[in-house]
Amino acid sequence: MVWCEVANADYSGQLHRESAVRIEQMHAMNERARTVATAGSLLAILMAATIGGTRAQAAGTSIKDQLVGYWKLVSVTINDSTPYGDNPQGSMLVDVNGHYSVIVVSDGGARNISYFGTYTVNDADKTVTMHIDGSTRARADGRDQKRLVTFNGDELIEDTPPGRRGSIKMTWRRAN
Repeated sequence: MVWCEVANADYSGQLHRESAVRIEQMHAMNERARTVATAGSLLAILMAATIGGTRAQAAGTSIKDQLVGYWKLVSVTINDSTPYGDNPQGSMLVDVNGHYSVIVVSDGGARNISYFGTYTVNDADKTVTMHIDGSTRARADGRDQKRLVTFNGDELIEDTPPGRRGSIKMTWRRAN
């Protein structure tokens, strides 16, 4: 019996030491997680301040300054019809370095579409030209789409001149 009690005491001590080590490791992991979460929060705040600060400083000075940011889709009309439905979902990200990305999820009969690339701005004629690097519609790759842009507060309206599919109007609302 004595030998068993000694063996159990040694085993119990070993388990206690292993548990203490695991608890220390968990505390260290939690501390790293808090550090990463804090750094991520600070990065998000800095990015929001940079985008918001840039827009606030230069609002109304150029199309590019007004265009940069994150936009949520409000509507898409083609020849006064709504093939993407009454409530399409979508987003457009436009950065200060001339890159953009657009996603449109249909609420109607039209297929979903996404595309990305670079853009150039012509302040004189109030247009933006979207250079399409890639799209869910392969025939759009490598093409340019010129759009007349109008800003009204936090709303952006892009009008595409009539083409083979007609006139396209996309309305966006600033989300940042």
